[in-house]
Amino acid sequence: MAWHHEVGAALRTLLRRGREERELDEEVGFHLDMETQRNRDGGLPTGEARRRAVRAFGGVARHKDAVRDERGTEWLDGLAQDTRFAVRSLRRRAAFTALAALTLALGVGATTALFGVVKSVLLTPLPYGAPDRVAVVWSAWQGFDRTWLSYDEWEAWDARVPAFADVALFTDGAITLTAGDGSERVRAGFVDHDVFRVLDVAPRLGRGFTAEEDRPGGPRVVVLGHALWQRTFGADPSVVGREIQIGGQAATVVGVMPAGFRLPLDFGADGPTEAWLPLAEDAASQGAVPGPAFSRDGQSHGFYGVARLAPGATVAQANAQLAGLVAGLVADGVYPAEMRFRAFAVPVGEQVTGRVRPALLVVFGAVGLVLLIACANVAGLLLVRGEQRRRELAVRVALGAGARRLGRLLLTESVVLAALGGALGVAFAALAVWLVRRTAPAALPRVADTTLDGGVLLFALGVTAAAALLAGVLPALQVARVAPARELKEGGRAASAGPGRLRWRQLLVASEVALAVVLAAGAGLMVRSVANLLAIDTGFDPRGVLTMRLSTPSAWYPDSARVAAFHDELARRVAAVPGVTAVGAARLLPLSEEMGDWGLVVEGYTPPPPHGGAPGDWQVVTPGYFEAMGLRLRAGRLFDARDRLDAPLAMIVNRRFVEKYFAGREPLGRQVRIGGPERPPYTVVGVVDDVRHNALTGEVKPQFYAPLAQFAVSPGNTMRSMSLVVRTGDDPMALAAPVRAVVRALDPRLPVSDVRPMTQVVADSIAEPRFAMRLLALFGLLALTLAAIGVFGVVSQVMAARAHEFGIRAALGAAPGDLVRLALGTGVRQAALGLAAGLALALLLTRLMASLLHGVAPTDPPTLVAVALLTGVVAVLASAGPARRAARADPAAVLHDG
Repeated sequence: MAWHHEVGAALRTLLRRGREERELDEEVGFHLDMETQRNRDGGLPTGEARRRAVRAFGGVARHKDAVRDERGTEWLDGLAQDTRFAVRSLRRRAAFTALAALTLALGVGATTALFGVVKSVLLTPLPYGAPDRVAVVWSAWQGFDRTWLSYDEWEAWDARVPAFADVALFTDGAITLTAGDGSERVRAGFVDHDVFRVLDVAPRLGRGFTAEEDRPGGPRVVVLGHALWQRTFGADPSVVGREIQIGGQAATVVGVMPAGFRLPLDFGADGPTEAWLPLAEDAASQGAVPGPAFSRDGQSHGFYGVARLAPGATVAQANAQLAGLVAGLVADGVYPAEMRFRAFAVPVGEQVTGRVRPALLVVFGAVGLVLLIACANVAGLLLVRGEQRRRELAVRVALGAGARRLGRLLLTESVVLAALGGALGVAFAALAVWLVRRTAPAALPRVADTTLDGGVLLFALGVTAAAALLAGVLPALQVARVAPARELKEGGRAASAGPGRLRWRQLLVASEVALAVVLAAGAGLMVRSVANLLAIDTGFDPRGVLTMRLSTPSAWYPDSARVAAFHDELARRVAAVPGVTAVGAARLLPLSEEMGDWGLVVEGYTPPPPHGGAPGDWQVVTPGYFEAMGLRLRAGRLFDARDRLDAPLAMIVNRRFVEKYFAGREPLGRQVRIGGPERPPYTVVGVVDDVRHNALTGEVKPQFYAPLAQFAVSPGNTMRSMSLVVRTGDDPMALAAPVRAVVRALDPRLPVSDVRPMTQVVADSIAEPRFAMRLLALFGLLALTLAAIGVFGVVSQVMAARAHEFGIRAALGAAPGDLVRLALGTGVRQAALGLAAGLALALLLTRLMASLLHGVAPTDPPTLVAVALLTGVVAVLASAGPARRAARADPAAVLHDG
């Protein structure tokens, strides 16, 4: 416990510091006065007597430090004094302080803000109980990386995979919710009664679903999301047990989920699910019913699966067991070998963040490089300032200040400067987080939850401390090693740096340039990648197209005929709105939602054995859709008023469909059956260009289009949720209010949602790479700016040190142009050194971006050449100002001052 007594003694001494400092001053003064008096008694003048007394004493400051060391509070006393001195010194040099603090603030603020995003997206646990025990279960086959489960598969995996304690099913959709006088379109989840238990999340109010409710024909019940509960029902707890209207039918609210709850697939969606209903009715509508064995008629895959691992089990074990089950099913002929069917589980954390993790880590690494550049820049500024103070510091050493004390004083200044920069950086980080939350793509999971909480602020404190050390140690070491006689001789009146000390400043600048090159290269690669994405032909023309989502619930539109009649009348009325040139509707908008496929029987096409079908992505549209979307007709005709419910079934296919299934044969007039040979046939009446639906970079698959009015005939589904597509020659958003008014006039019960131009849909499909590009471009620009400031500073310092030399050269007849080229060489040499190192680093580090790039290699030569040229231009421009000033200086004045 001795250390307790030492600390206590130090604190007591610190509290008495004022009185003891006065006593120390009096003691030192007494000894100096006595020695001065003895010298005067020996016949010396008063000034000389005092000077010899101080010299004999051996340094007043050093003596005081020794006394404080004996007290055990020297570090506390010194820290307080150094801090006060640093504050006064920085205040006197306001311009220097502002520049250095703002430089650090940019680095600290950007790093803190991005750490907040990384913490929210990657490090914060998901809102489930023991999320590391939760996995999402997928199916996949040829042509799909991952896709939905069938009801049979869910039953099998739940019962026959020991690594799963339980497996639950859910799917997504939307509902029309009526509360009071208004209706709204709400994103909904259809979940089996085990989903909330598997995720280990209890409702905030009420309860989840029971097995009795999760069955076909069971009671109509709903669980509300927290945001919906607050927005629509005013956070009224009594809403539990109340009846509300969903799709025109009564449903009882049985619970409210806690704030922040999301289903695993919600995190990558445009918006969260806000209501949950039992799955059974939706499952039955898809033809999925419980059974003892796998169906061999190709049961629909339309469900997501989520599993909780059994105690001690791992995802790897679950995947091994799934692989074994699938192998047996293939051997039994349930899945043809050519289908390459597989089933696998993904940890829920990887499911939520795996897609965005590489981009976030690259951007976070980029902002770390910006922080290093900022620290190097401030270190360079401190070196310059230290060079300007060497005479002052040499005098301090001559008067007895020790090297350790001097170094501590200078390091304290950098700490104070970093603290100021850190405080400003937190303010910048708050602004940056606000901007990121509003500009980040909606599909970037949990970015909207980013806050400057305690953990982020603690990180900011650590970054500030690191910045203080990175920026301050080298200047403190360099400047603290002063030899009074040499420094006073070398500094002269100009107090310029000696040539030997300039190399540290030059090395820092070269390092800044190197890091800036790496950032600029990363930004250039992302710019080229996004440009390549934007150059991809989507197959349609998104310009001037307005889109919106609406649905026709079965309670108000009980059959397909009424649904088709509604869309026909809606199209007629919207077409009459001034400015509208075409109008139609589709089941799914391209690039907005993933499109599944359907098994087809195509006339004249024999699938490779033993596969029994031909898959085709399916789209349901109304007449006018192709014209509204700007799809190009290649053969035949488009849908029109002839394609009614009672007319022969008509189908339009894409070019890929023709290439794969007709292989050069005439497609028009061929018959295609959806779902099996017993289904009524569709006749191909037209061929349109391929559309990139699932992703700009995704594979274009065979795709067919069926008319909305006829789709209920085969395979028998009524499409109730459709996207309206309206083309105009003007601003599409100007049509939003008039089209809404048409819908309201036609049926005021139907809410409209997801109103946006088609150009926005396309932009949203590449929002994540575009977001990464913007951040990297911003950081690259900031890095080049800081590097330019560093080059400017080094050239200015070198020109100050060589001013006498340039004066002599000018006096001997050197032309100003020669002097400018000589001066420019200083900056260019440092930039060239940094450029070479930066290109080498870029060749290594940009490989980490490979998964983010499209159509461009991580070591793309044109990008690296462009970055090298840009960096060279920046270096020359930064060097030009100091070079011109040095070349234009008056030789007589320079030589006189020197």
